[in-house]
Amino acid sequence: MYLIFTEDDGWHTDQLKEAFTNNNKEVETAKINESSIIIDGDPRIIFEGKEILLKNIDGAFVRGIPGGTLEEVCFHLDILHFLELHNVTVYNNTVCIEKSVDKVRTSCILNANKIPTPNTYITSNIKDLKKFRNNFSSELCVCKPIFGSQGKGLEILNDDNVHPDYENLNNVYYIQEYLKHPEGKFVDWRLFVINDQVIASMTREGSSWINNVANGATCKPFRPSDEMVKLAVDSSLALGMNYSGVDIMLGDNGYTVTEVNSIPAWKGLQSVYDDNNVAESIIDDFLRVCKGSRNC
Repeated sequence: MYLIFTEDDGWHTDQLKEAFTNNNKEVETAKINESSIIIDGDPRIIFEGKEILLKNIDGAFVRGIPGGTLEEVCFHLDILHFLELHNVTVYNNTVCIEKSVDKVRTSCILNANKIPTPNTYITSNIKDLKKFRNNFSSELCVCKPIFGSQGKGLEILNDDNVHPDYENLNNVYYIQEYLKHPEGKFVDWRLFVINDQVIASMTREGSSWINNVANGATCKPFRPSDEMVKLAVDSSLALGMNYSGVDIMLGDNGYTVTEVNSIPAWKGLQSVYDDNNVAESIIDDFLRVCKGSRNC
């Protein structure tokens, strides 16, 4: 049997369950923050009152990892590591998820692999924060929580807002240059990568600088250039992902990778992509990886 770790039973989970059913595979859903593990001679996991031996799990698909305290987040990831230690395929793998949920680590990896990403300044030192802020002079910059998604907690720093919300950021300040589209548009591109191939892509255009579907951006079909495809695939490879959602923006210096998502949503993408069912493509690849690693 297979597991889907999810935070809710919404559209994405339904799409995944249907894809498993279409492949004649048994699947269960579990909330990782409500799960427990038992470490003994018969290692197992408990969710929704069910006690499952790890040897009976063929693979685990990670659809959601909730936030929480440091201890809670570590435990959620430990559950995934526990499965992998007992030869259960986790998709995307745990280390890859750890790399991508931390914006600092993602930026470091992209930079080390010479993939263009916004100039970034990170500190927990208030003096250095002020120094970094001065580097932008009259230019805008963006402050982001190092953990977070869907545009939550983002701030523009400018002459009217000279310092970020300290408490919201838990005393770690991640500041990036503000990328202004040459034509002044609020637009970016999401490229969806599976098994090192871009299988779908879209334009997201909004009415503000926080430009994603959760904030009301409009999705449009889009055919990426070879340069954009290479950026997306290289980014996914750099972080070791089986599948990913790569966000790209256009600034004065060309295309720039702004985010690489290891647990990407695709509802907006599916709404403009009629050629294939995205969930089916993901699960086909997941089952391929499971078969290759465990002969299941």
